[in-house]
Amino acid sequence: MKSSLRHSFRAPRNSAWPGGKHAVLVVEDQRALSEMLSSMIQTTWQCTVFTAATLAEARELLATRSHEIFAAVCDVNLPDAPYGEVIDLVAAQHIPAIALTGTITSDIRGMMTQGLIVDYVLKKGLPSFEYAVQWIGRLIRNSGLKVLVADDSPSSLEIIRRMLSMQGLSVQVAHNGREALAALNAQPDIKLALVDYNMPLVDGFEFVAEARRIMGKERLAIIGISGEDHSDISARFLKHGANDFISKPYSFEEMTCRVNQNLEMLELVEHLHELAFVDPLTSLYNRRYFFEQGKARHKLAHEAQAPVVVAMLDIDHFKSINDRYGHAHGDIVIRHVASCMTKHFPDALVARIGGEEFALFSDNLPLAALRERLDAFRELLPRHSSDEMPAGMPISISIGVHGGHDGDLNALLQRADKRLYEAKANGRNRLEG
Repeated sequence: MKSSLRHSFRAPRNSAWPGGKHAVLVVEDQRALSEMLSSMIQTTWQCTVFTAATLAEARELLATRSHEIFAAVCDVNLPDAPYGEVIDLVAAQHIPAIALTGTITSDIRGMMTQGLIVDYVLKKGLPSFEYAVQWIGRLIRNSGLKVLVADDSPSSLEIIRRMLSMQGLSVQVAHNGREALAALNAQPDIKLALVDYNMPLVDGFEFVAEARRIMGKERLAIIGISGEDHSDISARFLKHGANDFISKPYSFEEMTCRVNQNLEMLELVEHLHELAFVDPLTSLYNRRYFFEQGKARHKLAHEAQAPVVVAMLDIDHFKSINDRYGHAHGDIVIRHVASCMTKHFPDALVARIGGEEFALFSDNLPLAALRERLDAFRELLPRHSSDEMPAGMPISISIGVHGGHDGDLNALLQRADKRLYEAKANGRNRLEG
């Protein structure tokens, strides 16, 4: 069993299925295996699964449902198609396919080389089917994900581009290192770069060094590529900051595994970042992130003499809400306020810093303008309720706000917090500052 794709990931947020498609086709003549695999895919990724037991059934399904299908898992030996004909059928619809096989043959590997399948899976127990299920997740997460390929060889460039595009990746191409750096600067959301060593204008080593000046390994993975027979090239790529290296000629199978492994590593780092800096209840930033980023942004704003405003917000009578409606509804209220803050202040740093208390940092609006927006938010909040909340549940907030360059972030927050206590002492559901 291959080592990549072994990690479990959550279903994509907002059901971001590739191209709007949301179904998987499973073609397997053994009913028990088909039902098990279909159930695993549905449970893990919450998507529709169409099943077929023969080539004829698969053809009939694709004739009417191909516009809904973004991936397929196909047995290559069917009663009416013993030589992998179902793979040709699926490939003709430009649907990425994972082949199920009892044995690895040159024909199976050839399907991968020809771009007919993205991978194959040996039918040897539960781990094999788990691998196929995780491949479905990989194809979902690849949707819209940008990859940069830089190579001065048109043939090599086209081979890699075709292979990556087949996996649902959005591929940007560059014919030399200078073009690659320009693409990286223009599209900072590129997640992976595959870069040949021997390129004109800027070679692979120079590209990696400059790319690392722009982006760390937590934001961009780089795979160095070379067809030259020098033992030190891989080490030099890694020392310049590449994550991985692959020698030409490479197999599609090896390239696929390395690409997937590096994308998974980025996802794991992103997940760890989320655990460290994101509040799990609200998906807002947490106290730690707010103070780290707030201090950095405050310093930059102070140097640029940009306006700095901070605010402290607190849900009124929150203990009474918990006592009367229960802590589960208290959590709903906290999430609702957090969601409203995200929508109303998309250009500010917003965090839940504890319990029912939130903090806001702004470095692009003067105090008067932000005070007006905060007060409007306070007035609007009671009129917007969540479907999860009981009818008539009262929601209001008190706000303390302070702006200026008098002191560091802690000093500004202390002043805003003092204003918050004044707002509560003066009757709540009001703004002071």
